[in-house]
Amino acid sequence: MAGSLRSCSPSPGSTRPSLRPLLRLVSPRSFLSARPLSPSSVSYLGSHVQFGRLPSRRGFSAVASVPVSADGTSPVLIVEDDKYARKRVIRLTPALYSYLMANVREQPILRELREETATMHGSQMQVSPDEAQLLSMLVQILGAQQCIEVGVYTGYSSLAIALILPESGRLVACEKDARCLEIAKKYYERAGVSHKVDVRHGDAADTLRAMIQNGESCSYDFAFLDANKRAYDQYFEMLLELVKVGGVIVIDNVLWQGRVADPLVDDPKTVSIRDFNSKILRDSRVNISMVPIGDGITMCRKIWS
Repeated sequence: MAGSLRSCSPSPGSTRPSLRPLLRLVSPRSFLSARPLSPSSVSYLGSHVQFGRLPSRRGFSAVASVPVSADGTSPVLIVEDDKYARKRVIRLTPALYSYLMANVREQPILRELREETATMHGSQMQVSPDEAQLLSMLVQILGAQQCIEVGVYTGYSSLAIALILPESGRLVACEKDARCLEIAKKYYERAGVSHKVDVRHGDAADTLRAMIQNGESCSYDFAFLDANKRAYDQYFEMLLELVKVGGVIVIDNVLWQGRVADPLVDDPKTVSIRDFNSKILRDSRVNISMVPIGDGITMCRKIWS
């Protein structure tokens, strides 16, 4: 993929890698970003919200491996766990992320949409190609017919889903930004999938509430949530009502550029996502898997209402 990636090497004289999550930047014309798994981020994934080697209730901590590559980074993070010893976990260095992107099967129409979106303000809100590929594969594995997306932006993820849906499939796409929706609809039309996408312009909470009142509870196979972070809990409860038992809800941005793992970060959005993650961890209505792809996703499979 195009774009010059900034080195994530430790600062001169540093005896250990920074425990703050490292961001890799690409050219201004590309929305893509990659975030190596810092020790704190790996610890957060293990339900351990603290830095360094301090013990947790699960006896889980993480330390970075010694830099080995030419740019001073290592693709391997050594995770110390009192049960699994020194587990080696891959983290995304600039070179490894470029390799990953080179192995994504991105259809030309998706690439065109991504490149157009990259010129827009707020383009970082678009999901990455590897994440979109995972979403479409989940839809395909589920054999999903009825899907919901909350937060369309310019339509990259919804287009990826619509392309994989069968002709009889339907995606309800909720978005409040009319300008973004016009771009999305243009690409739905160009890709020949506009008949599969039911665009709902307006407040997503109102749309979901109306769907429930319309008797659509437990009738959807798959939902993707990527909207107002402070309203995640509200959206999730309504999506859980709409998705059938065995259906899947995917929530985006659950790692929030690593901020959720830093106890010193307490802005409203970060606190909201952190609290939401804690709630989902304890929610017996779903089975979950938090995955460090893109800005982090949590996959939730509904097991009872």
